[in-house]
Parts: sequence; C-alpha cells; structure tokens
Amino acid sequence: MPIEIGLEMYAEKEVLLPLFTGHVSRGLVLHVLQQVDPRVSQSLHEPNVMKPFSVTPLQFKSRAKTSAGYLLDPTCPCRVRFRFLKDEYANYVIDYFRQKNTLTIIDTTFQIASLAIKSKDYLEMERDAEPVDAFQLYFKTPTYLASLGTSFHCLWPEPTKIFPNLMRLWNTYTTAEKYGKEEYVEYKEWLAKNLGVAEHELETRLVYMGRKKATGFIGWATYEMNAKDEWNKATYVLARFAEYSNIGGNKTGGFGVTKFVAKTIKPPSRSKMLGQK
Repeated sequence: MPIEIGLEMYAEKEVLLPLFTGHVSRGLVLHVLQQVDPRVSQSLHEPNVMKPFSVTPLQFKSRAKTSAGYLLDPTCPCRVRFRFLKDEYANYVIDYFRQKNTLTIIDTTFQIASLAIKSKDYLEMERDAEPVDAFQLYFKTPTYLASLGTSFHCLWPEPTKIFPNLMRLWNTYTTAEKYGKEEYVEYKEWLAKNLGVAEHELETRLVYMGRKKATGFIGWATYEMNAKDEWNKATYVLARFAEYSNIGGNKTGGFGVTKFVAKTIKPPSRSKMLGQK
C-alpha cells in the first residue's frame, strides 16, 4: 500500500537552507529509519536498485535569499512529505515519531507540530480507474528521464519513457495485478500510438545538491488518449500512482514530484467550427 507521511514542524531558530532541499529531505528519512533499524536504512543506500520511497523538498517561508540558500523563518511552519511504496517502511517512520517529536536539520532542532498520513491501496487504485479523454501532470520539482545509451537526460515528458518506468515500479511493489513481459511490450506500442502531449508549459531548472548538480523540467503537460480501453485505464492508474512514486531520476532526492489532474476534452462549439468569433 502506498503511504504518504506529511510533517509540519517549526525550527527553534533561523537556519540557512540550500536553494534546493530534496537531498536534505532524503537525509531526514534515512536518518529516521537508521534510528529505528540501521539495517533498513543501510539497505536503502544500495546503489543501482529501485528504492521503495520518494520525498518532496522542504517547503518553508524564507526571510532572505543569498547565493548559498534561503534563511528559514522560524515563526512559520516547515513541511515535508515522505512517500513509501511499501507500508512496512512507513511503519518504521511512524514508530520513530511515537517516541520522539523532533528532527535535526543541519545544526537546528525542529519541533514536530503535526503528522498526517495519506494512503491509497493498490487494489483501490485499480477499482477507481476509469477511461478518460485526457489528464494533466504537474511537474512540481525538476524532473528528468533516463535515455538508454547516453549519459544525457531526456528533458521532455515523453509518454513512452514515463509510463513504462511507472509500470516497472508498479510491478515491483504492487499487491494488485502485475503486468508480464508481453503486456509490457504491448503497452509501449499502445503508448506510441494512443497517448501524446497535446499542450504544455515547461521550463528547465538547474539545481545543486551539495557538490552535485542536475537539470530537470518543471511545469505541466496535458496528455490526450485516443483509445478508451483497458490500457487507457492502466495509464490512469499509473498517473495516479506517480503522486506516490515521483517520476524519473533521483526520486529519493525530491526530483519528479508530480500532481495528477483528470481532464475532459470538450468538443468545439458550433460557432467555432463555422469560423465565427
């Protein structure tokens, strides 16, 4: 079951945070898991394997901006979300906050004011799915997609890259229907023929994560689907699933945070069809 844990917390004093804080959020969740069970935290450090969690960057109000980052205003809440694709990891985090109500970021203690839990069962996601004409994905943090055979990243929300990757994640962690190799190939062919970007408003953003840096796109894209069939419904499910998994590379570092919105395509009015204004 995918679970999102949202924290609202207050800093005891001003603290200078980096311009992008996704890697700070990842450090927080790994620290929490390490405190509960070091073996679990260590397993999530393994390179080149799918990770069952994603995070959002810290959200906070700043008093000033410098070349090094933002000066957090301690009178306003700071928020972060941890998303888990397996509920056992979420349970470790919940266990931590049963015992403690503080976190340390850099050299500053943050008091936890509230903890909110949101979940959506995999089977429930499938039951709620329905064929749609179109949907929008809002890419709220920088997003990039891997390109085979090159070190360059794809900076475009290409359906044939986004949704097969989401299907692999779904197959790895779901307790609902899984897709076999033949279905995976069939789905990629369906995507190429039946799903496309109809409109978009995107820009690229370069962010630094300590000594590392990466570029991703932010903004929104509207996807339209030609066929109202089972693959249409599967795409709907995977797009909703992305709100828990994030999209693309560095999902555990706050990249690819996404919001899904279903849309209905309205036919043009008769006056517009006749060319009237």
